Amino acid sequence: MKITALEEYGLRCLLHVARQPEDSPISAQAIAELEGLSLPYTQKILRILSRGDLIEARRGVNGGYVIARPVERITVGDAVRVLGGMFDVDEICVRYTGELDECSHGCGCAIRPVWSHISDFVVRTLDAVSIAVLLKDTAAVETYLSKVAPMPPEVVCPIGIETNV
Repeated sequence: MKITALEEYGLRCLLHVARQPEDSPISAQAIAELEGLSLPYTQKILRILSRGDLIEARRGVNGGYVIARPVERITVGDAVRVLGGMFDVDEICVRYTGELDECSHGCGCAIRPVWSHISDFVVRTLDAVSIAVLLKDTAAVETYLSKVAPMPPEVVCPIGIETNV
């Protein structure tokens, strides 16, 4: 899975908004300065997050952005989807067809289950982590992840297993 700049900066902007009390909106300018981003790029990101119903824009002298719903009900997966990216196995199979119109392996592909397994793990993990979790410190996030999406044990291929290569 490739994380785009839009997804990374979008999550960062979302976290800045989420840290604000509801009665104290944060401006696009403040977020841009905190993240070292241009104001137009920050505004673009905030528009995307707003259209995705993750944040709300408040107008006026004391305007800015506030979170649209409780941070416990917004996941990293929600944000990544709104920002345009999520690992899609079908996209891989359509993109890498060589000079053919479609993948030559079709249903007999031994690689597809690997991509599918990785995709499922990534999506489950992103959907299990709320923005509330990300507002905690690094150690708390790591502890949470170890419980909800533990890393599988290291798998070593035993010697002597025959493969059909």
